[in-house]
Amino acid sequence: MSASESLMGMDFSDDEAAAAEERFVPSWLRPLLSAKFFEPCAFHPELVRNERNHYCLDCAGDNGAVCCPLCLSAHRSHCVVQIRRSSYHEVIRVAELKALADVSLVQTYVINADKVMFLNPRPRAPQHFSKCVGAAGACEGCDRGLVDAVFRFCSLGCKLKSMASDASLTFILDPKRKREGSEEGDMFGPSNLQTTGKISYRRHARKGVHRAPTQAPFF
Repeated sequence: MSASESLMGMDFSDDEAAAAEERFVPSWLRPLLSAKFFEPCAFHPELVRNERNHYCLDCAGDNGAVCCPLCLSAHRSHCVVQIRRSSYHEVIRVAELKALADVSLVQTYVINADKVMFLNPRPRAPQHFSKCVGAAGACEGCDRGLVDAVFRFCSLGCKLKSMASDASLTFILDPKRKREGSEEGDMFGPSNLQTTGKISYRRHARKGVHRAPTQAPFF
C-alpha cells in the first residue's frame, strides 16, 4: 500500500490515490519543500545580491519557480513567497502561509520579530541522536524535541511525512474555519500563543525597551 493509499485508509489505484492526496496537500507544497534556495541566479549573474530566495506558487515545479528579487517582475500577477534562513536552514513566515494552507500543529519560532516555521527537518549532530526530549514532547516526524506541547511537528516536511499514517492531517484550509478565523483576526490556531520557540531568561527589560524614557534626577 502506497503512502497515498495509507493516507486515505482505503484501497486505491495509483491514479486514484494521487487524486485523493491532492485534496489534502496543495499542488505547490512538495515542489516548495524540495526546491533549492540561496543559489546564484543564472539569469542575473552580474548582480551582487542575486541569490534565489523567492518561490512562485503558481509556477511550482517549473524551472523558474525559484527566483531572485530581480526575477519577480516576471511573476507580478502570481502568488510568490519569500524564503529566509535561520542557522543555515530555510524558514518561511507564518503570515505568508496561513492564508494559503493549514499549517497548524507545526512548531513556530520567533526570528527578527516574525513568526516562522522550518520547511524541512534539520539534521542533528551524531551526539544528539539519542532522544533528549523535554515536557513538550518530540516531533512525530523526526523525533526532534519540540518547544511547545501544542505542536506535533518541527517542520512542514515532518507534517507532510506523517500524513501517510494519520488520515486526520491536512494542509487544505477549511473554508468555514478560514472564515471564522478572519473574523477573529487570526485563523492559525496555536500561533496566537505568546511563547513560540523563543524564551528569554532576562529578569529586566533592556534599557530603553518597552518603557517610557526617564529623565535623570537633578542634584
